[in-house]
Amino acid sequence: MEVKIRRAEVEDFDALYELGCQTPEFKVSSSNEFMERDEFLAAIENSNGTLLLAEEDGEIVGFIYANRQDLEQAHRVKWACIVYVVIKPEFRKMGIAQKLYDACVAELKNHGISNLYVWANSETDGGVVGFMNKNGFSAGHKYLWMDKKI
Repeated sequence: MEVKIRRAEVEDFDALYELGCQTPEFKVSSSNEFMERDEFLAAIENSNGTLLLAEEDGEIVGFIYANRQDLEQAHRVKWACIVYVVIKPEFRKMGIAQKLYDACVAELKNHGISNLYVWANSETDGGVVGFMNKNGFSAGHKYLWMDKKI
């Protein structure tokens, strides 16, 4: 299996969005899809974002997205947030997430990022939490996501 890692382009939007919608780990809201279409498109177009995808024989099998514009953190230390890491179920446990993560971290370092954080849904099978633990992240506070449409 030859997996290619590359930057996501606007032309990849539909396939990436569909993959996100099919990933239960992304559903933090009880009332919405994983993300509105225009919000996800903005992530692809974000000049302060790193959105990489993994392809195998032209099929998108996963992606990672990190936002380098963290306005909530102090400016003397440059932070980025890993927002999404997803691999299609049939391609998991093949090292693809690690390749995406390593490529993402390399790009973030090239942009001067020195610190990372991530939100991980702990109510799923624990795959994302385990992956992040394996890559040196440690658990912080636990929060309860609450939402409603108004």
